[in-house]
Amino acid sequence: MDLNLFTLIGEIVVICILVVLVLMIITSVLGLILLKNKKLVFPRILLFTLNITYPSLKSILKLLQFDDLAIDRISIDLRNRLNKDKFKELNSEDVIVVLPHCLRSTDCPAKLGTSGLECLKCGKCPIGIFKEICDKKNIGVYIVPGSTFMKNIIRKREFKGVIGVACPVDLNNAMTTLENYVTQGVYLLNDGCINTLVDVDEVIDLINVTKPVTTYTKEDFM
Repeated sequence: MDLNLFTLIGEIVVICILVVLVLMIITSVLGLILLKNKKLVFPRILLFTLNITYPSLKSILKLLQFDDLAIDRISIDLRNRLNKDKFKELNSEDVIVVLPHCLRSTDCPAKLGTSGLECLKCGKCPIGIFKEICDKKNIGVYIVPGSTFMKNIIRKREFKGVIGVACPVDLNNAMTTLENYVTQGVYLLNDGCINTLVDVDEVIDLINVTKPVTTYTKEDFM
C-alpha cells in the first residue's frame, strides 16, 4: 500500500515537472517572438505561462549566465501592449506617475513626505520635467524610495491608471501587483541606487496620451 502511494506521488511529481517544462518552452518561444519581432502572439496565454514559470525561468537563465532581466522586459512589454488601448481612454486626472528616487540628482533639494519625495522642480534631473507636464494635466506624481510608499498612495488617492518607472525587476513586480489598474511601464536604462537614466521622451509620450491628449516635449521645459 505504501509502495503504491509513493509510486503515485512520484508519477504526480514527474507530470508536474513535465507540465512546467512545457509551459516554460511556450513562454520562451512566445517571449522571443515578442522581443525580436515586436509581435504579440497569444498574449493571454503568454501572460498566464509567464506568471507560472517566472521564478523557474529566472533561475535557469541565471544558472546559464544569461540575461535573466529579459524575462522582466518581456513581462513589462506584454503588459504595456495589453493595456495600451485602455490606457489611451483614461482621463489625465485618473492617472498617476510613480518614479524611483534613484532618478533624482545627487544634490536634489527635495524633502521626504508621507507619499515620497516632494519635487521642487529645480531642473537638476528629468523628474522636474515630468512634474511640470503632470501638473498641467492634473496627474499626480510620486517619487518613492520603496513599496511602503506605494501602499500609502493607494490608500490616499483614487486612480485608474499608473505610469511606472523603475528597474526591470521592480517594475515587473509592481505591474503584477497593480494588475487591477491600467498600467504602463518604462524601465530604467541602467541599474543602481543613484544617477539612473530613463528614456525621457518615452515617459512624456505616455503622459501626453492621457485625455486630453497633449503634445508637450522636454524642450518646452528646458
